[in-house]
Amino acid sequence: MWNYFDRGQSGITRVAGICGIFIPVVIFASLGLSIASSPWFTWTQNALSDLGIQANTAAIFNYGMILGGILTLIFSLGLIKILSNKTGAYLISVSSVAFIGIGLFPETFFVLHFITSALFFILLTIALLIIGLTIKQNPFERSMGSLAFVFALIAIGSTIFLFYLEGIAISEALSCFPAFVWFLIIGVKMIRV
Repeated sequence: MWNYFDRGQSGITRVAGICGIFIPVVIFASLGLSIASSPWFTWTQNALSDLGIQANTAAIFNYGMILGGILTLIFSLGLIKILSNKTGAYLISVSSVAFIGIGLFPETFFVLHFITSALFFILLTIALLIIGLTIKQNPFERSMGSLAFVFALIAIGSTIFLFYLEGIAISEALSCFPAFVWFLIIGVKMIRV
């Protein structure tokens, strides 16, 4: 995976690493502010996207998703440069466009919102599975690959909540929050090498 780093780091790799670090910061901040401003929101009865259609939280939530998607797209360009098997990185690129779509097409856009949301969660999970199954070159890469694989399994396992809860916020959080932490870890590696 890090064979690109052996020849030196490019500008896009450093910028991608910085973006990887800021993805969870932007997403957790926008969600935290939105939830703090929404006493009606409950993890068991709502979707995270419900925050994108309320007057007092729509801008914070939607712009946060758009910015998070843009950061993820730039981060994926760095992954494309460093991963030997680029399939997972390309899937993260496509999922990032869907991530942007979540903010551009809030729930009031019904079908478009559903499509972008579903594509984001599904493609992100598949990308982590592929990355987890293909990174094997050295101990750090194996540990990062294993972590990606475990995070993908958590995302898959989180679908169980869809059968027991009225809302989907918990499943959504378990599907993507671990991936954002993985992005941060890889981002730190990208800027340090």
